[in-house]
Amino acid sequence: MNKKMLVACAATIALALPGVASAGSNDMDVIVDGHAGTETRTLAVSVADLNLASTNGMRRADSRVTRAAKQVCGFVNGSILPVTEDYRTCFGQAMDGARSDLSTLAQRQS
Repeated sequence: MNKKMLVACAATIALALPGVASAGSNDMDVIVDGHAGTETRTLAVSVADLNLASTNGMRRADSRVTRAAKQVCGFVNGSILPVTEDYRTCFGQAMDGARSDLSTLAQRQS
């Protein structure tokens, strides 16, 4: 399998995942939306296994949300490409929305 095929497969999987993730969404999921240009990606991040009333639980939930926000905004680990203003805007908005949802879930769990 050559490099172009790997990239194509990865892109296909990345585009398919948001639909799968939102289809399995429940009341203990944080929805992370990323708007980059004209494209919108969504991931549901489960926090059902975490105690959001604890500092450790919130830290772990925030880490999951951060990873999801990077993913929906197109960040690739090990990339040598510079971070663009579009990415920064996407990531900031994704984190703001997800942290708001996370805060609501934490209040409900307390």
